[in-house]
Amino acid sequence: MFLFCNEDKKKKERLNSVLKTTHNLIKKNDIKDVRKNPVYSLIRAMSNYHLYDIVRELYEDEEVTDVQSIYKDIGEYLINSDKLNNSKSFELGESNINIDLSKDAILVCAWNKERFVNALLNIGQNVGNLFEYDKINHMATYIYPIGLTIVYNGNHSTLSGILKGEGTIQANQTYDLVPTYDYMYFDGIYFKNKMNDEKLYKVARFEIGALYEIGRILAENGIR
Repeated sequence: MFLFCNEDKKKKERLNSVLKTTHNLIKKNDIKDVRKNPVYSLIRAMSNYHLYDIVRELYEDEEVTDVQSIYKDIGEYLINSDKLNNSKSFELGESNINIDLSKDAILVCAWNKERFVNALLNIGQNVGNLFEYDKINHMATYIYPIGLTIVYNGNHSTLSGILKGEGTIQANQTYDLVPTYDYMYFDGIYFKNKMNDEKLYKVARFEIGALYEIGRILAENGIR
């Protein structure tokens, strides 16, 4: 029991450290575009931590992270929970935001090792076949205010573009976390109801949950 309590304490301390770093990055500039703000380097590093772990899962033949779990860890699915007792609905919006595969924060859950290998072999400047955005195939959600893109279709070709540092796609959906901050928060371990601290969901990936709370700080400072 003590071991679990100690682990939980460490996660909460880690979250506090991440948020302190976030404050330090944004207080020394007045850039309101998140993707141009120095804090975006931190956001991208944290998303890349899990992006590369997904790649590892592929080449080591492990069970691969599914996109629904990513959406859960960023808080998107929880806002419709009956436990929150809210009457608002937070809908996905249409979008055509350009996403640069070489420099934006992106999570993509490629799931098939053979298709992943084929994409690396057949797509890219180094094999004479430049990455091309296909509106029908490539689909993604852009998350405000953190500037994170979650790809949910065209996963293998998009991952190839990311790893080779080339290509752009368009996010066809947007989701704004800002209204959800009135109802819930991430404490380093769980998403909780802000009204009564009831546990809503245990986050599987700490860094992605931490991105949710980084978004709260960005929103408070008018950055998106």
